[in-house]
Amino acid sequence: MHIIRAPRVTLIARQQFLPPEHIRWQSDSTVPGEALAEFAGRLCYLSFGEDSGLEGGHRTIAGRTSNEAYLGNILQVKHGSVLEHAVFTFLIEGVSRSLTHELVRHRAGMAYCLSGDTLVYSEHRDGGRRNGTKKRTLRSIYEMTQTPHGRSRLKLLRLRSLDETTGTFTDGRVRAVVCSGTKPVFRVELDDGKSITCTREHRFLTPNDGWKPLAEIVGGLEVSAGGLAVYGRDDASLLVNGVAAYRDPEWLRQQYHERALPQETIAQLAGVSHHTIRAWVRKHGLQKPIGSWTRGVSPWNRGKRYRAGWTHSEETRRMLGEMKRGEANPQWKGGITPDGVRLRRPLQELRPEIYARDAHTCRACGEAGGRLTLHHVLPVWARPDLAGDADNVVTVCRSCHLSINGRELEYVEHFGRSLAEIPEGVRPRHGRGNVLVPHAVRIRSVTYEGEQMTYDLEMEGPNHNFVANGIVTHNSQLSQRYVDESDIAFVVPPEIDEGTEAYRAWEQACEGSLQAYRRLLDEMADVVGDSGPATMRKKRARQAARSVLPNCAETKLVMTGNARAWRHFVEMRGSATADVEIRRLAGAVLGRLRDEAPHIFGDMHLVPHNDGTATVETPNSKV
Repeated sequence: MHIIRAPRVTLIARQQFLPPEHIRWQSDSTVPGEALAEFAGRLCYLSFGEDSGLEGGHRTIAGRTSNEAYLGNILQVKHGSVLEHAVFTFLIEGVSRSLTHELVRHRAGMAYCLSGDTLVYSEHRDGGRRNGTKKRTLRSIYEMTQTPHGRSRLKLLRLRSLDETTGTFTDGRVRAVVCSGTKPVFRVELDDGKSITCTREHRFLTPNDGWKPLAEIVGGLEVSAGGLAVYGRDDASLLVNGVAAYRDPEWLRQQYHERALPQETIAQLAGVSHHTIRAWVRKHGLQKPIGSWTRGVSPWNRGKRYRAGWTHSEETRRMLGEMKRGEANPQWKGGITPDGVRLRRPLQELRPEIYARDAHTCRACGEAGGRLTLHHVLPVWARPDLAGDADNVVTVCRSCHLSINGRELEYVEHFGRSLAEIPEGVRPRHGRGNVLVPHAVRIRSVTYEGEQMTYDLEMEGPNHNFVANGIVTHNSQLSQRYVDESDIAFVVPPEIDEGTEAYRAWEQACEGSLQAYRRLLDEMADVVGDSGPATMRKKRARQAARSVLPNCAETKLVMTGNARAWRHFVEMRGSATADVEIRRLAGAVLGRLRDEAPHIFGDMHLVPHNDGTATVETPNSKV
């Protein structure tokens, strides 16, 4: 059994700095990140010097002609934004999964990353039913975090993600949006026309090998001297945005033939009618032999007798009428009923008063005049008691009203109300819409696109992935669902000393869990059999076996962050109140950063303690 006692941190990527030729200025630092941070700061203050080549000339701040002096002043005055231009990427090994669970809670500035024009899919919901999809760029989502209104809307976004347990698409919440700095990126084009621009480290879901970095998927990825992308294989595929489950012949075959589910049950799983399932079974040529579906099945109406020509009683007619009244009717239009008209009638008298209160100006876009109407901030379906309350009604233009319809909840806080005012469970419930499943598409080409600003999203659990440009993408952390852990290492907790009874108890527990994992993996191989794609069979076996692995099981991950984010990470995770294992990681990262960029991280020091641990201290806290 392999025991790990300390983390291993390796710098695997640094950026380039290409000084513009039209500015006669040069940093004395040979570290690209330090030179870039100095350039950004001097550009901000126009302090390149009289001979800079800039129109009119500009002064050099006295005594700060060196990079070390300049960045030292930046740290003292806490102008930390210029440090965000310096980016460093580390491979981190020999850490426990309990550490990584803690690590992702504070990930500001850390990412793995996609270009800003990448489109992500957010789902519109009408009750529980999918009601259309909106596409937003990562850049626009990041810009939402810069304003209070944007942050309130961000909480309501539901991005499309893959539920790896069921193999179907669902939606998830955004936990954090990160601007990751400028990095070399590659454009990946697929046979179906989809494309995405990302770093070589970004991970995608493959049909047979699970989550893999782009460079590994294409058999290695480098940039030639002429600026061309050079990679090893041209037959790789990625899993992309879903098709309706019932339209996927493999999914339908598994449900109908392998699982032997009735068509009515399959229809419920797919979110459609059983008539649709019956039609697509025929289109895919998946019909069972005539009579096979009746073997061993007793007809539901066996022994029943019927008499034709009956009529419903008055009580039954009344009951059926109630069942199809209002929102229960398939033709329900969302409130355009006599009840809706009655609820809204008092507003006709209040309309001039509300227009005057809002200065005949749209409260959404700020435009005055034009074609105006009234909008209920808390929708009538949620708070019918406020339908005639002027405080719950605002003036909007017709154009904004059309864009708000169906997205009312996104604007509740913008108009000054709270989502907490909407009781739980009041929204009309509908079907959930078609269930989607992913499918594989071959990579047509990979091209180098130079350096671009990159962004990343952190999704809340349990599905840490999202659909970007129609392709399933993920953050970079080793997955126990796809990786065989038969030879896994274990990270010994720093508090447990070798040779003690506690260490022997811990070692025995790790050995027992490893043996149980291997035994379960063998047993699950027989349980899952040969049904379904190879990736799903392996995943099902490993995800069942991994349940016995402890939190001290080793994992690996790639972390990228700008210099400001790394300072924040080292300072916070290296404090005396931090967990000992993560404090060791912070110390190891700091050692690499001080070697790489001493002018940015040289003020941060490790202070040893009598118990063998160390903490990080700096005179320039919270830059």
